[in-house]
Amino acid sequence: MRTFFLTPEQYGEMKQRYDRFNEPWSVDEVAELRQMAADNVPRGEMAAQLGRSPNAVRMKLQALGLYVPKPSVRPWTEEEEEKLLAMYRTGAAFADIATAFGRSERAILTRLVRLRAGLEPGTAAGEESAAPEHEDPDNGLSS
Repeated sequence: MRTFFLTPEQYGEMKQRYDRFNEPWSVDEVAELRQMAADNVPRGEMAAQLGRSPNAVRMKLQALGLYVPKPSVRPWTEEEEEKLLAMYRTGAAFADIATAFGRSERAILTRLVRLRAGLEPGTAAGEESAAPEHEDPDNGLSS
């Protein structure tokens, strides 16, 4: 299982890049972020001004209800999901899979995660997962 903890070296790199990395948001920062959002300042610029990562800004905007991710442009069909799993099991690179489907690599990864978690409509959350870890494409799951 992959963990998302940073090594001390990685933490140091992030702290060098973003002054306020992993620090709590102050009331003043939140007010400034709200104003920038109202002024339609790009998230990258917000992050630079606040000394935060673009991801931290996005997450804070979501928490404040000021940013809603766009829903999938087109829904996945059952046939596409089967093809996705087949390509994934053969070890195809995310970039190649994304190109084959005309979707972003992030969309591919998100779909694989959702299939694995059993979050798709008609699937109970406790049912067996449908997408393998990328490092083990042949872990016995079938489509």
